[in-house]
Amino acid sequence: MFRLLAMLAAVAPAVLSVLIPGESCGWFAYTPLSEALPGPGALQTVVWTLGEWSAKLLPVALALLALWLPRRFAVLGASLSAAVLVLGALTVVIPYPTPCGPQRGEWLLLLCYAAALTACLLDRADRRPHRPARRATAAAWTAVLFIAVGLDLAATMPVSSTTEDLGCYANLEDTWALVQMHLFTAEAAGVWVGVAAVGAVLAPGPAALSAALVLLVPGLYEPVAQLASSSATSNCSGGLELISWSYVAAAALGVVGSLAPRSHTAL
Repeated sequence: MFRLLAMLAAVAPAVLSVLIPGESCGWFAYTPLSEALPGPGALQTVVWTLGEWSAKLLPVALALLALWLPRRFAVLGASLSAAVLVLGALTVVIPYPTPCGPQRGEWLLLLCYAAALTACLLDRADRRPHRPARRATAAAWTAVLFIAVGLDLAATMPVSSTTEDLGCYANLEDTWALVQMHLFTAEAAGVWVGVAAVGAVLAPGPAALSAALVLLVPGLYEPVAQLASSSATSNCSGGLELISWSYVAAAALGVVGSLAPRSHTAL
């Protein structure tokens, strides 16, 4: 139970980044005047870059520990959570200069990292036996994690406005387009990485199966939305091109890992 709580706390910052609107300071931040403002120094860049990436990778690290090093989960998980907590605290102490003014880290995120640290420590004190996943299950969910991380990285890469760079996509309207935008935001924020990480901690079993099936949402949304919307068009040669086969493959691997028998070797 504590491992799941640690994972949920580690995933919470990604979910909060989608639910809580970001800062906006108007059009003047994009004018030539903003170029004259002082930019971040080396210290700010290093601290904020490490803080951002450590927070993104913490759920993945905890999931890999649960799959491959379950005996070390409590100690290593607590150490990683503590490191992320320290880096997050540094973003509060060291502001990051932006055209909107100095930006500081969020205290709410620090509470999430502290909760993950506490859950890992409580897991160490929990003497109930844990059943480790079989190698096939661990390998399947590890593949799911790496696919989700790869898609997260691809979603955060800058692209131009040309059709070639944007690739095949559906031109949705109204509510369909709004949901499409939210799904893309969730992908860039790492929400689907978090879903994969939660499934890895729960695997195998019906709860992990549910997490695997959730990954079909970003994979199949566009073709389903296009079929459901009479006015939707696309720049694709066929409806199958709208399917995100990477998410479908991740969901399939997750299903395989969830349905595999559980090992009977207690820790």
